[in-house]
Amino acid sequence: MVGRRRSSAPGKSSPDPKKLRPRATAVAPGGRLVLADTDGISRVFISLIGNYLHRIERERRARYHGDLELAMVAEVIGIAVVEPGLRDAAFRERYRILDSIIGLEGQRAVNATSIASASGIPRETVRRKLKLLLKEGLIVEKGRARYVVKPGVLQQSEWQATYARGIQHTVLFMNECLEQGAVRWIPGARPKRSGGRISGPGEK
Repeated sequence: MVGRRRSSAPGKSSPDPKKLRPRATAVAPGGRLVLADTDGISRVFISLIGNYLHRIERERRARYHGDLELAMVAEVIGIAVVEPGLRDAAFRERYRILDSIIGLEGQRAVNATSIASASGIPRETVRRKLKLLLKEGLIVEKGRARYVVKPGVLQQSEWQATYARGIQHTVLFMNECLEQGAVRWIPGARPKRSGGRISGPGEK
């Protein structure tokens, strides 16, 4: 059932639909992966994911001098600064490849409090890690005590190589899960057609 459209508040005009920026949406998959064992926790899956996490942790330790708290602070910043933009279709298309550089204006700055909340790391520890990241040139300030990723850092060859290996580890893990029978693929149901159109929710 379609809900009623709310009327605009007094003194405020409705936004022009032509000016609204389209939101990025994922393409509906033809199915999904599910755990093969439904009667308990799969020992095979636990073994595979343990090996995968071990490989990823080795990459993170190597990248951040063995300091996983430093890695977490940097990663929280890297995710948070582009999260709003990735919900916008135009932004997502423009920066879909990591080779493209997102400038300061395209990043939402975050502070120590929000980083501490997202990571679970004490705020004073976060502040110490921020000083290290600033010193290493991985982040910059955008406003007082607010931080973003330094434009161009992620395009450096060593960072590109690290991400490439991380993607390889992830794809390997996914294929191992399929090959070892830890997960299986459930095809999605095809939408019903009636009278030349796709049936909507609740329709037959």
